[in-house]
Amino acid sequence: MFLRNCWYAAGWSTELGPGPTARTILGEPVAIYRTADGEPAALADRCRHRAAPLSRGIRSGDRLICERHGLEYAPDGRCVKIPRQEYVPPGARVKSYPVVERWNVVWIWMGAPEAADPASIPDLTWLDDPEWVASPGRFRVKANYQLLVDNLLDLTHVIYLHRNTIAGDPAEATAPTRTERFVDKVTVGRWMMDIAPPPLFAQAGGFAGNVDRWQLVTWLPPSNIYLDIGCARAGSGAREGDRSQGISIWSTHLITPETAATTHYHWAYARNFAIEDAALTEILYQGSKATFHEDVEMIDAQQERLAETGVDGLVDIRADHAQLQARSLLAEMILAESA
Repeated sequence: MFLRNCWYAAGWSTELGPGPTARTILGEPVAIYRTADGEPAALADRCRHRAAPLSRGIRSGDRLICERHGLEYAPDGRCVKIPRQEYVPPGARVKSYPVVERWNVVWIWMGAPEAADPASIPDLTWLDDPEWVASPGRFRVKANYQLLVDNLLDLTHVIYLHRNTIAGDPAEATAPTRTERFVDKVTVGRWMMDIAPPPLFAQAGGFAGNVDRWQLVTWLPPSNIYLDIGCARAGSGAREGDRSQGISIWSTHLITPETAATTHYHWAYARNFAIEDAALTEILYQGSKATFHEDVEMIDAQQERLAETGVDGLVDIRADHAQLQARSLLAEMILAESA
């Protein structure tokens, strides 16, 4: 079900304060907190004494103190102090998880700790580059994480599901897509030439006439996706590489399984134009939030139907090509890891 030897987004940096934060990731309850120097640490959210959640405790220096009886845990999971006794049982230890803070994201490694290599964290430089501005958010989705991946790799649903937000010209419905599978990723994209811009982009870019529009999606296993999306004045040469008369937004989606049927969905729009315009940032934040909420409502409804009927009788169509390639590659990686 899950690929374990990889980095998952545990949350945005802004979500993690000095006190512990509770997260369930791949079915495992985790308590995440910052040490005295601000570095993130993560422990299994279960005291070894009476199973009290450590996420309800308090931080003291680098230690996390259980609220139930005051046992103190170091960032490596060792119980280092028990009130009213000098002896600490050797079994008084909880699992610790490798965590790294990068790109304004706290990443957690759920697999073998010795295999955790920070160099394998996805390169998402636009999330903390001072030349860019990002507006992040998070939803808890009541559905399996792969339904979110499917949704983001399917460009054909935009004109139908998002008709009130990012859908534009009806010609989008017939625009062809191109899917490519690599050893470590799947990409899918399309260009739509000389069409009406969607309302959100028309407002952000100030377009009065038709545009050349692009949607270029990259999936990185197991469940991180980013989209290079934008518009330029029709005929300005954007497809040939000149985007000077357009706007480009990097739509980032970090999808972390909570359980087999629930998901943490972290998302952000990032841009490198008009970065001092707070009003535009708010417009794009609210617009993206409304768009992704439309996705979440539909995916929650899909999960309900799948729970009732399973996948029997479902069929695949041409629009599923990228989704099927991603599912196939991920299944191969999970199988190899289990072996």
